Amino acid sequence: MTRLLILVEGQSEEIFVKHTLSPHLAQHGVYVAAPIVLWTKRLPSGGGFRGGVSNWNQILRSLRPLMCDGDAWVSTLIDFYGLPQDFPGLQTALGVGPAHDNVAALQARFAEEMNHDRFIPFLALHEFEAWLFSAPDVVEAHFGEARLAERLRSAVQAAGAPELMNHGATTHPKARLHSLVSSYKETSDGPTLVDTIGLTTVREACPHFNGWLSRLEALGANAP
Repeated sequence: MTRLLILVEGQSEEIFVKHTLSPHLAQHGVYVAAPIVLWTKRLPSGGGFRGGVSNWNQILRSLRPLMCDGDAWVSTLIDFYGLPQDFPGLQTALGVGPAHDNVAALQARFAEEMNHDRFIPFLALHEFEAWLFSAPDVVEAHFGEARLAERLRSAVQAAGAPELMNHGATTHPKARLHSLVSSYKETSDGPTLVDTIGLTTVREACPHFNGWLSRLEALGANAP
């Protein structure tokens, strides 16, 4: 079975990997070890704080130890939205052109920077919450708010697709959810909804996510 290590941005992504992604990949012959949450700050006395991305060096410090594992593949689950300004290639990726092409180019630059044969970079377009817009009716049922599905579908239609909700301070996916559902809690509602929606529905609505998931599934095909 192929071993896979995943560096995640925060608790929502950690729960998603543990409860939804790992069982799915196990069916494809890929074993995902416990996801590693990004270090925010290490304390001299030991331990520290995890979650969130503040600068490029923070990502490097969290990723490099994973790449010392001699036989494991390494991937990431970090939001494209909110990346630190010193992330290599970010300013170009925020320019004109299709968002899918821009984030793919940024991931390629990420891979070049890490220079590791078994590294599969992934930046969620534009963030984890975009996947929740794949199934408006499921989200409405979860929160029990009338006409919520209609509002979610309108947001998707305006953007063009769930993954195309942009970098605006009030228009990125999480901001849209908070404006529509004041009670939304990202570390509980988010992973629960993705699990309820199901990976099949998410990957059909979110081609960038589908590309990453397909690549991870394929790792099991070449396992000894």
